Amino acid sequence: MDLRAEMQQRRVAEGEAQRLARHDALTGLPNRRRFLEEFDDRVRESSGNERCAMFVLDLDHFKPVNDLYGHRLGDEVLRVVAQRLSEIVKDTGVVARLGGDEFGIILIAASDDDELPLRVARRIVHEIPTPIKLAALSLEVGCSVGVAMYAKQGDRVGPLRGEHSPVETVLRQADMAMYRAKTEGRGAYRFFDHKMDERLQQRVRLEREIKRAVERQEIIPYYQPLVDLRTKETVGYELRARWKHPNLGVIEPDAFISIAEDTGVIGALTDSLLTQGVKDAKAWPAHIYLSVNLSPRQFADPLLAQRVLAILTEAGFPAKRLEIEITETAVVQRLDEAKATLQSLRNLGVRIALDDFGTGYSGLHHLRELQLDTIKIDQSFVTDMLKDADDEKLVEAIVGLGHVLGLRTTAEGIETRDVLDKLISLGCDTGQGFLFGRPEPMTGAAVTEELTARRA
Repeated sequence: MDLRAEMQQRRVAEGEAQRLARHDALTGLPNRRRFLEEFDDRVRESSGNERCAMFVLDLDHFKPVNDLYGHRLGDEVLRVVAQRLSEIVKDTGVVARLGGDEFGIILIAASDDDELPLRVARRIVHEIPTPIKLAALSLEVGCSVGVAMYAKQGDRVGPLRGEHSPVETVLRQADMAMYRAKTEGRGAYRFFDHKMDERLQQRVRLEREIKRAVERQEIIPYYQPLVDLRTKETVGYELRARWKHPNLGVIEPDAFISIAEDTGVIGALTDSLLTQGVKDAKAWPAHIYLSVNLSPRQFADPLLAQRVLAILTEAGFPAKRLEIEITETAVVQRLDEAKATLQSLRNLGVRIALDDFGTGYSGLHHLRELQLDTIKIDQSFVTDMLKDADDEKLVEAIVGLGHVLGLRTTAEGIETRDVLDKLISLGCDTGQGFLFGRPEPMTGAAVTEELTARRA
């Protein structure tokens, strides 16, 4: 081989090495390094009348695909998602795989054009969840999308806490917006606003502190009464978690349960709350039961039933006085896991309730498969049922369905006497809400006092 051919071959090899260093081997898309370089290039080339939109996308429910079907099918799903994103963006921007199941997009839009980024964000959240047909399976993943805007003039954004380059600033902002979309229910898009930075800082702080809070039992049970609507007698209490933060005061569960799930401490938190709960409930009258919520993610734990049994045995608390609440989300997304876990719990004698019924996509098939004891009617229907005829019809239908299937029905969110009277007339069995009491820490003595006062 002559010198010229050797040099040419070397240049080709170097070029290929550089290409591979800037592209994702699985999808062929630019990788994170090239994505950041591309953003800098686009910003330098853009005029003062243009803005650069950065999208950060994270797939929802992708981990179960890998766990249940293996990484080979998981890789195929990523390739399909990459192809769909490329078809959505076409030649209006750049799509990259940032790593794992995270993707990025760069778009250039006119400074007065808010429609292009909005239109692309809408298409992404609507089209990515289309079922993917692979190996005789129909797999579905969603995505959460965060968008941040940058312009060299006009609405230029400032650096965030030690980050100075435009790309680092905008990437952080898009990531914050994506995180917001995930925490608000997933399958959505959010555009960055500067208030998100303050919220993110608090979330990061809580992420750092939650493991220690579980270990120190700073997250404690509060209890809300469950009342028999016919006799007006309290028949149970639902455990509601509260974080007694040393600096921030009492924190509601909406602010930390998702953090516990994302940081992997939800199992330890549930064990801690259940341990405290059965210890408290043991001092209650023997006919009063304890109701506890489980996170959807806990159904992937094959040892859940064994841990529950160990806690009940340690406390000497009868399994028949424990009710486990699961959400429709857990049922729909993890039906096989839910069936196996719930059957193990039922074998112990634990009762099972389906929480927030009517808000998800469960149906008669799920009710039959899971062998439930109770269905709980979501408070969003109960609260306005006297003002909204559709809500009233839905509540009536759920109560009727419960009767047909031999299930108890519990209505959440009862706040007025009129709503209570209507639920009684419909034949609803049990209720909870501010009309009966707010969640409070309840010792055995406090429960006895509350029961005595209610009878009076």
